[in-house]
Amino acid sequence: MTFKKLLFVCMGNSCSSPMAETIMQTLMVKTSLYWEVDSAALRTWNIGRRPHKLCLKVLREHGLRSDHFCRLLTVQDFYYFDYIIAMNEHIFKELLLWADANRILDTSHVIMLGAYGKNGKSPTIIDLSPARKLKAFRNAYYQIKDCCKELILGEQVSIVRYNVPSTDDDDEENAYQVKNMSHGDSTEGPDSPYSLVAPCHKSSSKNSVSPCSVCSVGTPQSNKKKLCHKCGQKFLAQL
Repeated sequence: MTFKKLLFVCMGNSCSSPMAETIMQTLMVKTSLYWEVDSAALRTWNIGRRPHKLCLKVLREHGLRSDHFCRLLTVQDFYYFDYIIAMNEHIFKELLLWADANRILDTSHVIMLGAYGKNGKSPTIIDLSPARKLKAFRNAYYQIKDCCKELILGEQVSIVRYNVPSTDDDDEENAYQVKNMSHGDSTEGPDSPYSLVAPCHKSSSKNSVSPCSVCSVGTPQSNKKKLCHKCGQKFLAQL
């Protein structure tokens, strides 16, 4: 799997870029990607400070946290990171001007996060600032998350899903299946709690289900499963 280094950039590195950094890091954990992710600012306003309180509040609402401290973009970042990702068009244009002023010739890796929209569309991500209301931060969270998902899919990476129960609902479902099996149900079905690698399926009819040959690469001793591109899209869309 190709290792990537991503840097999200906004004006003050206080609102949208640290939010994008945290969201991308979370998506990487859930899809078993090991990329390096960071964020930076074009201005010195917040250097050394924590992200804005509304940014942290929205992240907490989704069970996330950020340990980031705001920092300034440097010339070395253009050579170190594979992608420098502008949070909006204004930042993108200023990044190109910034690179030109610092005699950085290759800016092909400078991209806009909004270029990775659903169904090929390029959404305008809400421009966050300390003056914005909480509702704007909440709406921007979903926009950023959708674009980060599409960015991952655009890299044609291999997504791995770990079949580990993570909620009380999962535990209740497993208990229900164990109860049913005690009445004579098979333990070898794809939904069995004893089948650690549950293959994804391609259904041709209600009574005919065949396993996806790409995704069924695991063994009964493994708790992870490599997904094909189509199944990876479905899995990522549910995150």
